[in-house]
Amino acid sequence: MDLFEKCNNVDSKNELIQFIKALRHDLLVNSDEWENQTLDGFLEAMESWMEDTMDIGFLADQPEWKSFAAILYMGKIYE
Repeated sequence: MDLFEKCNNVDSKNELIQFIKALRHDLLVNSDEWENQTLDGFLEAMESWMEDTMDIGFLADQPEWKSFAAILYMGKIYE
């Protein structure tokens, strides 16, 4: 299962922990696939993605565990 699929399947605290582990492992072995390899870039991408998607209702006002995983995943790929 790839990271995007893992992200979409997070529905508990334990699955979020496993997703974070997988995300960190992916950075270590596939860093060339990461758009944002610094903490600054990663956090900026998370912030930008959240702002850019605010009006389309992707994230609920009361987010689920999957929402946290999606925010972290977007830190990897969002420009």
